[in-house]
Amino acid sequence: MIGIVVATHGELGRSLAGTLRMILGEIQGLAAVALETSDSLESFQEKLEKALAEVDPRGEGSFVLVDMLGGTPFNVSFRLSQEKPIQLITGVNLPMLLKAVSHQGDSDIQALAPEVAKAGKDGVVWARDLAKGSTQA
Repeated sequence: MIGIVVATHGELGRSLAGTLRMILGEIQGLAAVALETSDSLESFQEKLEKALAEVDPRGEGSFVLVDMLGGTPFNVSFRLSQEKPIQLITGVNLPMLLKAVSHQGDSDIQALAPEVAKAGKDGVVWARDLAKGSTQA
């Protein structure tokens, strides 16, 4: 099973995971890690590594979905992705998370990664475009 960790500044990741659980019920292999103001890079990395071990105890592969490119959650996750089987995707949102969770049973995380990223992008729509009959920005 593909593990999923949502790593964000503050409570955003926990809120997204909690909202998804409200929709789907209990979800195995999902964790959220919050970067708090009291965290050092080392303490945040420890929290992230612990979450990865919980969602993917065999080390087969996990998604780490972070809030933004260039922030601490991204930078720490990127460094870990050089040593561990992690697919790192930025811009986490509910459609992206739903896609990842819905396909946790898939065996090819690398093939799934572009679909997860696309679900996140496709979930961002300017409502004005809906009125014009187009979901393209």
